[in-house]
Amino acid sequence: MDSGLRRNDGEGSALFADRVAETVAWLEREMLTTEGAFAASLDADSEGREGKFYTWTRDEVLEVLGEGEGTFFADIYDITPGGNWERVSIPNRLAHVDRLSQADERRLAAARERLLERRATRVRPATDDKVLADWNGLMIAALAFAGAIFGRAEWIAVAARAFAFVTGTMGHDGRLAHSWRAGKSVFPGLATDYAAVIKAALALHAATLDAAYLDQATALAATMRTHHWDAEAPGYFLSADDAEALIVRPKALTDEATAGATGLMAANLVRLWHLSGDNAYRRDVDDVFYANASTVAANLFATTSLLNALDLRLGAVDVVIVAPASTAADALVSVVRDHWTANTILSVHADSVDLPATHPAAGKVAVDGRAAAYVCRDQTCSLPVTEPDRLGPLLTA
Repeated sequence: MDSGLRRNDGEGSALFADRVAETVAWLEREMLTTEGAFAASLDADSEGREGKFYTWTRDEVLEVLGEGEGTFFADIYDITPGGNWERVSIPNRLAHVDRLSQADERRLAAARERLLERRATRVRPATDDKVLADWNGLMIAALAFAGAIFGRAEWIAVAARAFAFVTGTMGHDGRLAHSWRAGKSVFPGLATDYAAVIKAALALHAATLDAAYLDQATALAATMRTHHWDAEAPGYFLSADDAEALIVRPKALTDEATAGATGLMAANLVRLWHLSGDNAYRRDVDDVFYANASTVAANLFATTSLLNALDLRLGAVDVVIVAPASTAADALVSVVRDHWTANTILSVHADSVDLPATHPAAGKVAVDGRAAAYVCRDQTCSLPVTEPDRLGPLLTA
C-alpha cells in the first residue's frame, strides 16, 4: 500500500486516511461484541422497512443542521427533495468525489457527527451477533495492517483482543471453532477459518513484531495441514478430516464473496517460509500453484487470491533487521512501514539472524553495535544498511 496513506502528506492521502479512520470508528461503534470480537452483520431493515435506519429526507437534514448548513450538506451528499431512492436519500458523494477546502471538509465532518447523534435515536436494525472465525480473521488482519501503517496502536489493540477471543474462547486443544454465539460453538472449524486466522496472526506479527503471533501462525498452519491438506491434489479440503462425514468432501480453491482458503493459505505459506526459512512451506505452496494452474487459467476472476499469492511468491521483499536492543530498530522499522507494499515481509532479530542456512539472511548481524537492515529479494540480500535515509531507496528499487 502506498506509504503516503500513513504520512498523510497529500490531498489524496488525506482522503484515504479519513475514510480508513471513519471505517474503523464504525467498526468499533457498530460491530464489536461485548467479548471484543466482531459480529457477523447488521440487518438492512428496521421497523419493517429496508434502509429506514440509514436513509434521510432533505427536511430531516435541514431540521437537524439548520437551513444554511443543512442545504450545504444536502447538496454535497445528494439528499434531494424527492429522494434518490424510494422517496428518501442514501447519502453519497458520487457527484462531489473531489475533496473540498479544509474548512468545508470540517463543516461536513461536524454535520455528520450531528446527524449521527440524531440517527442514534432511531430504532436500530437487528444485529447478527454470532462470531465467525474466518470473517474475524480477515477483519483482524485489516485492522492490524491499518494500525501499523497509520501508527494507531489502539487499532492494533482492538485487533489483538479479537484475535485472543477467536483463538482462546473459540479454540479447543489447538483447534478452531467455525462460529460462536452465547457460549456455544460450532466445531471443528473450516479451512477458511484457519487460513483467515493465520493471516490475522501474521498481520499482528508484522504490526507488533511479537514472536508469539508467529508461533501461533506456525501452530495453526501445522494443524490445518494435518486436518485439511489434500496430498493427492495439493490444496485444502474445506472440512476437517475428523468432521462429520459428507457425501463429497469439498475443496476450498475458488474465491466467493471472500477469498478462498487455498488462496489465503498460499500467501500465508509464502510469508511463513520467508519468516522461518523452513523450505517445507515453500514446497507446499509451489505444489499448490502447480496443481491448480489449469484451474486458475480457466477462471481468473474466481482465483484472484491465488494469483495474489503467486505475485507474493515471485516478488516478496524480505526485510530482515538485526538490532542489539529492542528499541534500536525503531527508526529502521518506521522506514519500512512508510514504504510498505503488499509484498513486504518484515522481521526483527536480536544480535544475529537465527534462521536455517537456506534463508538468505541466515547469520546476518548488527554492524558495530548498531541495528542493521538487510533487504532480500530472490534469495539474495543487500549489504547491511544502518542509516534510515538509505533504507527507503532500497525498498523502492
